[in-house]
Amino acid sequence: MANANVPKEQQSAYERWEMASFSDANFERNGGFSASSQPKKKEVSSANPAEVAKVFESTRQDAYNKGVQEGFAAGMAQAKELAQVEKAQFLQLMNAFASALESADEQIAENVLSLALDIAKSMLKVKLDVDKKVLLPVVLDAIHYLPHIQRPARILVHHEDMHLLREHMADEIANDHWQIHEDSNIERGGCLVETGANQVDATNATRWKRITEALAQNSDWLLP
Repeated sequence: MANANVPKEQQSAYERWEMASFSDANFERNGGFSASSQPKKKEVSSANPAEVAKVFESTRQDAYNKGVQEGFAAGMAQAKELAQVEKAQFLQLMNAFASALESADEQIAENVLSLALDIAKSMLKVKLDVDKKVLLPVVLDAIHYLPHIQRPARILVHHEDMHLLREHMADEIANDHWQIHEDSNIERGGCLVETGANQVDATNATRWKRITEALAQNSDWLLP
């Protein structure tokens, strides 16, 4: 048997072989490595299910909160954009409504004014038929409208109004030497006043035309 105390480099080849064989035999007898010489296995600790569930729930809750925040931000941005569009449409609708209302107001005002003029014309014609003396202030206004009277001075009226003037304006006619003439083209209640230099048209149709033109209306006196 080889001496184990002899250094390996001083041992013969046989002694080194014997030593190795002995060591192999000893390894096999001991069933491989001894308990003290075997490498220790790394222990793998098993995970606690409760801890895993807790981590999973925390991760899920974080993801849910993040999703809610991102969804809320996206929803608010979209709602703001839609609100701006609806606001613009609402303002456009309001402007169109205001314009239509203004146009309607103007049309209503025109209709009311036209109706008022028609009523006034009807009332005047009735008054002319009922009160024959309405001609007198018309003639007086026409005479006074003249800056000065130059002969010949004439008052042209309907033949039925001639006697009325002679009866109620005898003094004015005599003092200014007015001549009263009949004109079948002049309607009752109106007159024409003529001098050598001027003429005042105070017929019913002309006076009515002045009134309607002042109101920017077109209403013919001769129409019903």
